Amino acid sequence: MRFLFAVASLLIVIDSEAQQTVAELEPLLQAAIKAKENGKAAYYAYELAKIHVAEQHPEKASPYLSQGISLARKSGDKSLLYLCNDRMGLLLSNQKNYSKALEYYLDALAVAEELKKSDYLLESLLNVSTAYGAVKKYKKAIDPLERALAITLNNGDALKQRQCYALLTEYCGKIGLTDKANEYRELTKKLDDRQQAELAKQQEHQALEKQVQEKDAVQKNTAAALQKQSQQLRKAEDSLLATRYSLKETTSSLEEARIVNEKRQLEIDLLSKDKALADLRLQEQEARLENEALFRNSIIAVVVLLAILSIVLVTNYRRKIAVNKKIDQQNKNIKSSINYAQRIQEAMLPKRDAQQKLLAESFVLFKPRDIVSGDFYWFSEIKSWYSPDVVIVAADCTGHGVPGAFMSMIGINALNGIVGGGMAEPDQILQALDRDIRNALQQDKTGNNDGMDVALCIFRKEKGILEFAGAKNPLVYIQNGKLTQIKGDIHPIGGGKRKHEFTYRKHKVPIEEPTIVYLFSDGYRDQFGGKEGTKFLSKNFNQLLLDIHQKPMDEQKKILDERIESWKSGHPQTDDIMVIGFKLYPAGVV
Repeated sequence: MRFLFAVASLLIVIDSEAQQTVAELEPLLQAAIKAKENGKAAYYAYELAKIHVAEQHPEKASPYLSQGISLARKSGDKSLLYLCNDRMGLLLSNQKNYSKALEYYLDALAVAEELKKSDYLLESLLNVSTAYGAVKKYKKAIDPLERALAITLNNGDALKQRQCYALLTEYCGKIGLTDKANEYRELTKKLDDRQQAELAKQQEHQALEKQVQEKDAVQKNTAAALQKQSQQLRKAEDSLLATRYSLKETTSSLEEARIVNEKRQLEIDLLSKDKALADLRLQEQEARLENEALFRNSIIAVVVLLAILSIVLVTNYRRKIAVNKKIDQQNKNIKSSINYAQRIQEAMLPKRDAQQKLLAESFVLFKPRDIVSGDFYWFSEIKSWYSPDVVIVAADCTGHGVPGAFMSMIGINALNGIVGGGMAEPDQILQALDRDIRNALQQDKTGNNDGMDVALCIFRKEKGILEFAGAKNPLVYIQNGKLTQIKGDIHPIGGGKRKHEFTYRKHKVPIEEPTIVYLFSDGYRDQFGGKEGTKFLSKNFNQLLLDIHQKPMDEQKKILDERIESWKSGHPQTDDIMVIGFKLYPAGVV
C-alpha cells in the first residue's frame, strides 16, 4: 500500500514488460529540473533511487533520494515527499545508521499525518518505533507503537496487530513495566488462540463436508441395491406368469389323457375312475396352493419395496430442504457481499461537498441498474505547476452490476494515478487511461474485450476555456439558448487487442458567456418505456436538456429523475443511468 502512488504513476512512463534504465531516466530528470517542473523531477529522482536500490547500490540511491525530498518539498507533492523520506529511512536502517534513519522516519510520519492516509500513518509509526528501539530509547518507542496498535485494531490487520503486541511486550519489559509487558503478552496469546480457533473451525467445516460426501456415497449405494432388488422382483413376477401358463397346459394335457383313457379302457371299473379323478383334483389343489403362495410372497416383496422407496423419498425430501436452506443462506451472503461492494464503490466516488467545492453549481444524477454500477463519475482539481484546473469525467464501463463495478474501480484507480502523476491534457489522459486499462487486463495477451466509454473535460478557470476529449461518449453544452454536441472519438478505452495505433482529439470551447455543460452515459437515452415500449432516444434527451437548462441545478436533477421514472411505465431499468450537469462562467466572473 505504501507504494500505491508510485505503482500508479509508473504505468504512465514505464513499459509493462521492462523498467526504464538509469540512462533513460537521468536525461528526463535533468530536463524537468531545467524546466523547473519540480514535481516531475522529484518523481524521476525517486525512480532512479529505486533502480539503484534494486541493483543493490544504496550509496548511489542516497543522493537521488535527498534530491527527491528537496524537489518534492518545493512542488508541494506530499505523497512523493512521504515516499522519499520513508525510502531514505529504510536505506539508512539497512546500513544500521538508526539515529539518522529516525530523522527521516519522523519527517515521513509528519507528512503521513498531513495526508491522513491510514496505511502511510501505520507504516510510519511502526518505523519510528523500531528506530527508537534500535537506539535503545524504549520509552519513546512506546507512544508511536500504541498509536499504530489503535489503527490495526480499527482496520482488522491481525498481522500488524501481533507485531505491535510483540514490540510493546519487549519495550515495556526493557523499561521495567512488567505488568504492562505481561498484559501485552497475554493479548498476544489471545490473538494467537483466536487465530488457532478460526483454523480449527475451518478444519471442522472441512470434516463436515467430508462426512456429507461420505453420506452421499452411502445413499448412492442404497439406491443401487434397491434397483437390484427391483430387477429380482420383476424376475419373480415373470416366473410366476410362466408357472401359471405351464399349469394351464398341464391341466389341458391331463384332461385329454383322461378322455383317451375312458375311450380305450371302457372296461376299467368305477373305482379306478374315481381314483384317477381324485388324483387329478389333488394335483389341481396343490398347483392352486403353490400359485397362492407365490402370489402372497410377491405381494409381500412389493410392500417391502414400497416401504424402502418411501424411506428413500422422505430422506431425499429432507435433504432437499436442507440444500434449499443452504442455497438461501448463500444467496443472503452473496447479497450481503454485493451490498458491501456498494459501500466500497460509494466511498470511491466523489463526495457531494468535494463536488460542490470544485463546481459550485452542479448536479449528478446516478441511478445504478443493480446494487452496484458500471457507470462512474470523477472530479479532481489539477494542482499543476501553473493553475488549479478542474477535471470532470463521466465513464460507462462494459457491463453493469458486479463486473461493471470492478471495471469502474480499475478506472478510478487509473485516473487517480494518471492525474495525480501530473498529466493535465484531456487527450493525453485518455491515451494513458487506455494504455493502463489494456495493461491491467493484459488484453494484448488474453484477448479480454472489456473497456469503457469516457467523456472527459478540463475547465481552465484562469483562461476561460473548456477542453474536451471523448472515447465514444459526447459532450453537450448550451450557450445563449443554443445546444451544441461534440462527439467523442470512435475508439473506446480498452476493449481488446489493437490492430493499429491512434490518438484521441482535443476540442476547445471558449467560455465567453455563462455555459451549461452536460456529460452522461447512454443509459438515459437507451431506456425502454413510453406507450410503445421504445427507447427514449438522443433527440428527446437533448430537447429535455434544452428545456430545463435555465433552471437551478437541483431542480434540473429532480426533473430528469422524475421524467425517466415516468418514461419507464413498468419496464425494468435497461442499464446504469448517469447524467452530470454543471454551469461555467467566463474568467473573472464569480
